[in-house]
Amino acid sequence: MRLTKKDVSVLALAKLGGAATVIATEDAAIAAHAIDRGAFGWKKYPERVDLDAVRTTLRHEGEGKDPRIEGSIQKGWHLTPRGVEWIEANLELLGDTTITVAPTSAASQRRRAETREEGAAVNRIRISEAFRLWTEGKKFTPRQAAGVFRIDEYTPAKDRTRKTAQLQELSRGDEDIEAFMKEAIPSALELRAPVGRLQEGNQ
Repeated sequence: MRLTKKDVSVLALAKLGGAATVIATEDAAIAAHAIDRGAFGWKKYPERVDLDAVRTTLRHEGEGKDPRIEGSIQKGWHLTPRGVEWIEANLELLGDTTITVAPTSAASQRRRAETREEGAAVNRIRISEAFRLWTEGKKFTPRQAAGVFRIDEYTPAKDRTRKTAQLQELSRGDEDIEAFMKEAIPSALELRAPVGRLQEGNQ
């Protein structure tokens, strides 16, 4: 079986216990490099881990249509049920490593829930129209920016602040998204209700 880079990233997490707990990106990188130095080593110095290559591969697998992993670069990664199924169908790839599926503690369950929420937040941003335009170097409107945070012109000020801050915190760790957020948040907060509707609300 010829493994793709994504396959190797999933296998690396499985070997580190990623079916039951969250694995740090750096640890996943070392494990992936140990499995395939050609894919995750520097071209000139293959004995060195190419952390950027691992980060990119983890992120792309996590953003897939039916991802085998969830998480973020900053918080870490773990296998999804789909990932566990793939590993169980290819147990020979694990060698002497065994796989434990059940979380070992309430803390690990909480961490898994956190990474699921973070993964969903990152995916929501990346599929938004505003982010697409931003990556193309084009301008987006306040309404398009507001859509990223699920707010509109009638959302109360306190809820706007809460929603933008919450999504910003969930998506920390991805440099491109953090850069996008610096532009998207001010733009989203510019969205205002039509003057006529505001006057109606004040009567």
